[in-house]
Amino acid sequence: MDNNRAHTYNPDNLSDAQLWGLGVSSLLTEMNGKRHDTLYQSGVRSEKVIAGLKHMMKRDWGIESREEYLDMLEWLLKEGHNHSYMQIQNHLNALSESSISALIAACSHDTDRQNCLKIVRNYRHTLRIGGIGAWDDGRYVSICRWGATTGVLTEDEAWEKIHQVALRVQKSYDSWYSFGLSYIAGRQYWRKDASEFFAKDAMEMVRGLTGDSKSPWNSLDWNLDLSNNSR
Repeated sequence: MDNNRAHTYNPDNLSDAQLWGLGVSSLLTEMNGKRHDTLYQSGVRSEKVIAGLKHMMKRDWGIESREEYLDMLEWLLKEGHNHSYMQIQNHLNALSESSISALIAACSHDTDRQNCLKIVRNYRHTLRIGGIGAWDDGRYVSICRWGATTGVLTEDEAWEKIHQVALRVQKSYDSWYSFGLSYIAGRQYWRKDASEFFAKDAMEMVRGLTGDSKSPWNSLDWNLDLSNNSR
């Protein structure tokens, strides 16, 4: 990578609306130590970067073809992990606290199920409307960025899809912090890990993004007008 480009913020002169859209993937981008200010998370489309992403997508997602990329994006957009989360939440909301505790205790033989119930119980009031939709939307934007980098999606396709989800995200939450909380709850749900340690460790990333003056979550107002998605 050109050293000047590597140290230049927003080298492609993206609009604030585009940077906001990329901000939806900030938690995963930060966890991977990548860039928040370029469509390509590594900043470039080198053969090494492309090969690494193709390997990762096949290994972690079982995705190789354009059709599989699009199928996964469609699943995240219309269902994702939030679908089953909301089903459990709606079920728990119809029960008394004692009945919820009894249900969780009765699942002692199934640790994964028990942990999912605990996670939903813990977050069901805070995330009663949007659930863990941020978890699905954050990964959606990351996959769009990876798809553009590998050439499976064109840049225009990627930006159109990112913009679509950004509009949905902005309407579903009231701040980057509440979006981050939903994402972290979703990550817990996916990992089926209800431990306090896992939650605290993940929340440190949210606090880092909301507390860093250079973070996209601080430089980009949550209520930014996203109607202008072009450079």
